[in-house]
Amino acid sequence: MIPRLIATDLDGTFLHPDGVVSQTNARAVRAALDEGVHVVFATGRPPTWMQPIADLGLPTAPVIGCNGAIRYDLATGEVAEVVDIDPALIATLGQRVREVLPGVTLGLQRGDSFGYEPGYLESPPTVPGYRCAPLEDLLVGGPVLKVLVQSYRAPLDDVLTALREVAGEELTLTWSTRGADTGERVLVEVGARGVDKAAMLARYCATLGLDAGDVAAFGDMPNDLEMLSWAGRAYVMPPRHPLLAGIGRAVERSCSEDGVGRTILEWFNGVRGSTLTGVMDQASLD
Repeated sequence: MIPRLIATDLDGTFLHPDGVVSQTNARAVRAALDEGVHVVFATGRPPTWMQPIADLGLPTAPVIGCNGAIRYDLATGEVAEVVDIDPALIATLGQRVREVLPGVTLGLQRGDSFGYEPGYLESPPTVPGYRCAPLEDLLVGGPVLKVLVQSYRAPLDDVLTALREVAGEELTLTWSTRGADTGERVLVEVGARGVDKAAMLARYCATLGLDAGDVAAFGDMPNDLEMLSWAGRAYVMPPRHPLLAGIGRAVERSCSEDGVGRTILEWFNGVRGSTLTGVMDQASLD
């Protein structure tokens, strides 16, 4: 059965490893839209990192960004919902996490800019929208969609344990890595309480008169866990992350092999009278 809405993660899922959209995946999205199926891009990326999707030139491009902290239409620029983090909670987080994890640095993601503490980046970016300053200065500005906590001195499990003790139930933690040893970069993303891709996707579906049973979702990392668990049909990209074990079904091909696009096109392959005549044959040539 063809879903009424497709939600797909980007990095490691819909995008190729080099960050571009393949021809097959682009055709799959347009094919779904032509058949009246909604397509939503659900990602940890902020709005400023969405050029690969903007380049598709879609008439409508609903995006759930920053792991569920913002929903907007990339094609029109209209922002539908924002769930930001209380600056006071960020200040407390910064103070307390350093007491248990020395050397941690924070980055603050807003819709159109990124602020970071000294030491967070090895060299300052040469593009607009980046600012290096102490945390207390970074707190001044527009809504903060997520906080990135970075450490090179502790493995992922230690960082998560410390952050859970510090954040309690006031903040939401997620990550999109497979773990790291001491000395490697560990990055944990922090959102407001209750923020995840599934929560925002469910609210968006409600505006369309849809529920979880109407949704097929694609993902590959722990920040996709809630969305994959909520959707009626979940598709997990290879190699399967251990935290996604037992969820949904495995996509046969990786992101570098157009796994998302090929799966979508296969749904329509047997649709009589479909506008997709020849699309599957062309996809097999890519």
